[in-house]
Amino acid sequence: MDIHPELMEELIAGVQNSRKYRQLDLPRETLEDLLQYAAPLSRNKAELKRRLREKLHGILAPYLEDLDYAHELDALNTFAASSPQLPALKPWAAGLLSRHASTRERLTDLEALYQTIFRHTGIPRSIMDLACALNPLALPWMNLAPNTDYFAYDLHGPRVGFLNAFFKAFYPQATAIKQDILVQAPIEPAEIGFFFKEAHRFEKRQPGSNRAFFASLPIRTLVVSLPARDLAGHHSLQPYHDQLIASAIAGQGWGLERDQVGSELLYFIHKA
Repeated sequence: MDIHPELMEELIAGVQNSRKYRQLDLPRETLEDLLQYAAPLSRNKAELKRRLREKLHGILAPYLEDLDYAHELDALNTFAASSPQLPALKPWAAGLLSRHASTRERLTDLEALYQTIFRHTGIPRSIMDLACALNPLALPWMNLAPNTDYFAYDLHGPRVGFLNAFFKAFYPQATAIKQDILVQAPIEPAEIGFFFKEAHRFEKRQPGSNRAFFASLPIRTLVVSLPARDLAGHHSLQPYHDQLIASAIAGQGWGLERDQVGSELLYFIHKA
């Protein structure tokens, strides 16, 4: 079906004002992109709204954690005012990391995760953290040089604001950016990129999109993590994810290494 401007505005306003999503302050370009993708597959308005809701849930379900970012921002400012050192920063950050599903799963493996990553990539001077969620709070475990540039991208407006306050207090070389990286790929060059537990969701949002996305990134090495097993822990997902990565880089002439830490498969795509 064709989607005229009035219908586009109606559906976007419906999402922006909904109880479920209004607090996320989503980029408008995300909603426009989802509607443009769903419109040719829909026969009428009701079907278009259903497809939009399904796509939103698939993309945003991982973002709907039980965190009040206004409250957490006040707590962060109080904590930062005490000028804590690294031994105190880690347990504070771990408390927040434990409240988001993807970072909670890797919490006991953080030290090993970044040791493994940097063994494959070398210690970077610049990083882009793509669809970052709360992963930037793991910076205390990365042991990076103080002047390392760190660009964190996320859809969730309040979370981006919180991360920028965290960066200002403890990592002034870092920046959080509210951006839909599938619609608008980052242009800030970096040595390595983190793309953690997101490539399979990109594939569900737009089949085949990882290929163009990987190619667009101005980086030397892309580190992609994907879950090793299904949510119930019964079945290995490695064959499926191996194929997903192989399809995304086929014919590009890039190097590929694979490793695993805890429940995460790690794919190191060396573009340069």
